[in-house]
Amino acid sequence: MRNLFFVFCLFITFTSFGQLPPIETNGSNIIDFNRKPILFKGINWWGANGSLIPYSDNHSKNTNTHAMPFGLHVQHLDTILQAIKTIGFNSIRLPFSNQMLHDTTKSLKDWVGPNKNLIGLTPLQVMDTILEHCANHKLMVVLNNHSTTTHWCCNYDFNGLWNGGDQNFKQKNKAWIDDWRMLALRYKSNLWVVGADLRNEVRPKRRRGIPLPVNPNWGKGGKNDWKKQAQKAAEEIHKNNSNWLIIVEGINARVDLLMNLHFPHLKPIHKKPIQLSFSNKLIYEVHNYPFNWIKGNIIRRKKMVTYGEINSKNRLEEYEKNWGYVHKTQVAPVIVGEFGCSKLDHDRESWLNDLTSYIHQNNIGFFWWTLEEELENASSYGLMNEKMNEMDVQLDWRWKYLEKLLGEY
Repeated sequence: MRNLFFVFCLFITFTSFGQLPPIETNGSNIIDFNRKPILFKGINWWGANGSLIPYSDNHSKNTNTHAMPFGLHVQHLDTILQAIKTIGFNSIRLPFSNQMLHDTTKSLKDWVGPNKNLIGLTPLQVMDTILEHCANHKLMVVLNNHSTTTHWCCNYDFNGLWNGGDQNFKQKNKAWIDDWRMLALRYKSNLWVVGADLRNEVRPKRRRGIPLPVNPNWGKGGKNDWKKQAQKAAEEIHKNNSNWLIIVEGINARVDLLMNLHFPHLKPIHKKPIQLSFSNKLIYEVHNYPFNWIKGNIIRRKKMVTYGEINSKNRLEEYEKNWGYVHKTQVAPVIVGEFGCSKLDHDRESWLNDLTSYIHQNNIGFFWWTLEEELENASSYGLMNEKMNEMDVQLDWRWKYLEKLLGEY
């Protein structure tokens, strides 16, 4: 009787919201409580994964997010969320680092600007507040384990695998799974937190003191078997929070002894799919940028080929071969968890047209990268204005392609 009452309360509560969490999968579709299709039309909100401070690199060189989503120092949280909702996004992919989850640093006034209620909170407590406000704005959230250390992603660094880390923060497989268990329990009552994106862009990890990288593998065993560890994390999450979708990226890159780069993405699941004890919760994820390599060799960089350089026919063939087949054969839904470019990248227009057309024609969920990266920088992939109180992407050429994705499903 209690279960029936709980279901009734869910129905009454979420009917007015237009969507009914918790959600699940059905073939290549994602469906809501009423078994109506849901399409993620989302945006990434980076920052809790960390900026490059104190690391030396060109990207966001003078930006320190203090392990919080970028922009809180400029604009009120609710104003940012309302701008996301108004333009047509229905979901947020929220990257975080494992180091951030354990960070006890308390936020200062200058870090949170008009968000005075965040002063004195740890990064995890700030995330708690953001997720509460996302629910108030009826925005679905996918939590994404972006990195181990609080560091900008993704280069040849110590964050390539879900285990390891640098001198500031290290973890083993068990600690990584323990963090996911904690989050699953912590946000179990917030039904607008809908999924766990287990790890971002799994790739070779830098090895301290030795030039050879540590590669991930798919189903070959050992502590660096991404398929095996993803399955273990998924089972633990589901045991503690059965509402969540489980989102698994493939292997983004591997390197062999001859320094040849390989980009498996979702091709390995053709023979070795993720196997779970539960059903209707698994989603696969891919990322695609014009600068992503299709093939190449680390030593012979001039021979490398990117998605932005090939023609439309070959580009679409790569999409089909690497991940589109999974969605079309209804093995499971596929989402494009990251894609983007700046308003200065006019030479990337053919790529953006092809990718958004493929997403649109196949009813594939997506998350643009990103909300905003660097204020007053035209090369940012962000969509917001400098005050972060509204989207101004309608003013540049990218809107033509985003607009078709944000239309009615």
